[in-house]
Amino acid sequence: MIHMHAVPAFFSPAHLADMPKMEYLTNSEVDQSGKYRAIHSHDDIVEISLVCTGQGIHNIGGQEFQSKPGDLVLYNAGILHQDLAAGAQSLRFFCCGVSGVQLDGLPPGCIVSGQAGYQMASGRYFPFLQSGFENVEHALIEKNPYAAGLAQGFLQALISIVRALDSLTRADDALPAPQPSLAEQIRQYIDRHYTQNVSLEELASLFHVSRFHVTHAFTKAFGVSPIQYRTRRRIGEAQSLLTSSDYSITYIAGAVGYDDPNRFSQVFTKVVGMPPSRYRDLSVRS
Repeated sequence: MIHMHAVPAFFSPAHLADMPKMEYLTNSEVDQSGKYRAIHSHDDIVEISLVCTGQGIHNIGGQEFQSKPGDLVLYNAGILHQDLAAGAQSLRFFCCGVSGVQLDGLPPGCIVSGQAGYQMASGRYFPFLQSGFENVEHALIEKNPYAAGLAQGFLQALISIVRALDSLTRADDALPAPQPSLAEQIRQYIDRHYTQNVSLEELASLFHVSRFHVTHAFTKAFGVSPIQYRTRRRIGEAQSLLTSSDYSITYIAGAVGYDDPNRFSQVFTKVVGMPPSRYRDLSVRS
């Protein structure tokens, strides 16, 4: 279950107008199935998560990270990601979406300098961060007139802590990146062409291997077949469009690769557990 709270507009002084802004805060509890949120990305939103209970598996940019309570998990804008529980116990974490991120020494939309910083232990900052998320959520639920200012103040402290912790991981970025495996190359291709109905035969031809090899290598690496992964990519993008836009469901179906809106609704319901209209109604949009 994901409880999402939109952060009201914050009328800040002129010298603060260009600073990052917290757009929403979520209090999420997820299991191993990936039902609540398929793999997805945000073109102009950075996300910062704090794991509170449970063990997590986070697929970020094609790399897998394992988390424990107290860990910060970070997603630069435009990076594909998905969060799952690592065991029978559900994973609970806070997450905030941040727009307008432009930090010194980093490209726009980046909260950390590289993959080594996608996950970091908050250490002694954990009690402060958990309390901060809880207080901002409480203020948003209660519609406190100072909720927006409280959210922005906490965000500045949160970013400062992330920047301090990230500086400790930058030495790892000097290591040469390994060559991507066949499965990773296939995944990257699907990520670029997920709206197209590329068959297993076409993938086999593109990568000069057999259809069996494509399926076996991909499933062994990612736990799902290439076609199942493409479906999750489509549904993840649809979830983002449903919660961040007023596009019709028919338009969203076409945008993620489904010519038939009824087929889209059937697949969405199977993956998420509810039809797209219901998912939109339950989501709070900023």
